[in-house]
Amino acid sequence: MLITESGKALFESDAIIEYIDEISAPVEAGLTPEDRAFDRAWSYQASKHYLVQCSTMRSGDKDTLTERTEKLAKAFAKAEKQLGEGTFFKGDQLSNIDIAWLPLLHRADIIREHTGYDLLNGYPKVQAWQASVMKTGLAEASVAEDFETAFTDFYLSDQTWLGNQDKCTPSNSSADNACASGTCC
Repeated sequence: MLITESGKALFESDAIIEYIDEISAPVEAGLTPEDRAFDRAWSYQASKHYLVQCSTMRSGDKDTLTERTEKLAKAFAKAEKQLGEGTFFKGDQLSNIDIAWLPLLHRADIIREHTGYDLLNGYPKVQAWQASVMKTGLAEASVAEDFETAFTDFYLSDQTWLGNQDKCTPSNSSADNACASGTCC
């Protein structure tokens, strides 16, 4: 959600990105209509998976988590195939695509940091991209100060499978923790 200077609340990431593009200098200058369409298509790939990621993290049992992680992995697999050798999605310059994927990458980072469960496991290019995007500081600048606490209180509560597991570390690999799923460590 974005609150404009006039106090109007905007929602939906795609609409917010378009609004920001309209009121400020573009993140990337000189894009052709084809380039902008490419950016919108990849941005849409991110936004259509936000709720998939949310339901994955709220999974109440291991089987549901595994099933939902596999569904979410389809988005990361597509990105893995598209990513090149640059720092960001389209190379060495931040783009709207990186910003659109920021919520997915940021939330996956928080889950990994708190539980060891890596939603990006098996996607080394996406993991490198995530690290680059996280280094920009945009994640912290784009959420409320208490976001991580509120996020973990909800997604890592005792109502979720991830919230009921010990943090996954190589020395803590019991059958009931996230390491056993093969998607961390």
